Amino acid sequence: MSEPCVNCSTPVPGRYCPTCGQKRFEPADRRFGHLLGEFTHSLTDLDGRVWRSLIALLFRPGLLSLDYNEGRRARWLSPVALFFAINVVYFLSPLHGDYAMQFDKQVSGRVAAAAAESGTDTSGYTWAGQAHAAFTAAWVDREASALDPGHDGDGYRKLRERYDARADDVSKALVILHLPFVALALLLIYADRRLYYAEHFVVAMHYFAFALVMVTALVHVYTLLQRHVPSFATAVPTSALDWAARFLYVLYAVLMLHRAYRTGWLRAVLSGAALIAAMVAVNLFVYRPVQFAATLWVATR
Repeated sequence: MSEPCVNCSTPVPGRYCPTCGQKRFEPADRRFGHLLGEFTHSLTDLDGRVWRSLIALLFRPGLLSLDYNEGRRARWLSPVALFFAINVVYFLSPLHGDYAMQFDKQVSGRVAAAAAESGTDTSGYTWAGQAHAAFTAAWVDREASALDPGHDGDGYRKLRERYDARADDVSKALVILHLPFVALALLLIYADRRLYYAEHFVVAMHYFAFALVMVTALVHVYTLLQRHVPSFATAVPTSALDWAARFLYVLYAVLMLHRAYRTGWLRAVLSGAALIAAMVAVNLFVYRPVQFAATLWVATR
């Protein structure tokens, strides 16, 4: 007589339940070795949806979006699950993310000079700051004054230190702000396709999932090379990291749009340029002001 499935009580004639698919429970399954075996299998099973989806995301741009939007979903991790899993890894990574804007890069040169360490040459601090700087300068001045009740002149420095200590975590949490705007840009770029907004949102999630993996990998590889190859830091400046990221942003966008929307190469290139332009606009006029305001608020509470 077949034993009942412990999950759904259906008689199980073989190793797996014909109703729910669960493997027949055996006494050996209680052992710690079985738990370790399941963990090892989950990490090494390249046919699993997690690894299969990650490999497709990195090396077959647009395939995940195309398959999901056309209904071929069983073999891939859902876009939401993939995006948030990668976002969690990005959030926990001990690095200054590409989307983190430190205090000096957000404020005007006047404020940055006031916040600089004693002895710093601030003669070149003449920049205007981000687009929001003209509107947030008074707020910054008030917070710096509140941190300098004795009028010792170190309020701006204290504010910068507090801000920079929180900037990474806040920026990583706010990366998701880009998604609805990028999806809207894709909706406009491909308006002739008459796709749902949600389908463009899927493409946006996959694009930013790649971006987070790419940024994390670049920063870690660059840091390792700096640490273990003495001549690397001198031969390859930090700006090379920024240019490598920009190149990959553009290249991946073109390849992704070509496959995800089944479009020709010319339109993919033009659409990719439009997408990057939209991302830059969103980053400058939406993300950076929100990131600055949120970080400043958190840092002064």
